[in-house]
Amino acid sequence: MSAWICKRLRAETGASSVELLIFFPLLMLIILVTVQVALSWYGNEVAIATARETARVVREGAATQAELAQAEADGAQYATRVGGGRALTDVDVHIALDGEQARIIVTGTSMDIIAGLAPGIEATVTAPIETFREDT
Repeated sequence: MSAWICKRLRAETGASSVELLIFFPLLMLIILVTVQVALSWYGNEVAIATARETARVVREGAATQAELAQAEADGAQYATRVGGGRALTDVDVHIALDGEQARIIVTGTSMDIIAGLAPGIEATVTAPIETFREDT
């Protein structure tokens, strides 16, 4: 009987099941991390597009505080529209004017697969403000 037990213990039956049990979680982790990186990249692209669109609006003549506030609100709506409402959440658009330059900062959070693992996204665009200058 002991020879049969030793022979049975040396056999490789079930080895593939054990290997699958060990490597499957690692494979799933690699897949989930890859998808999370792709979603973060997409959220970053939405933030950059939002910053550029808001910069375009500001460059064309948003000069008063009310116009700047409206441009910020429109930028947040643009991010929701472009990203389908989920690509970039908690969107905050901030416009800072510095002389003849406008600096637009868009922050938010990208989609996440596992709750709490999504990185914060920040995109900044600096653009000159267009002004009319008479010929001299």
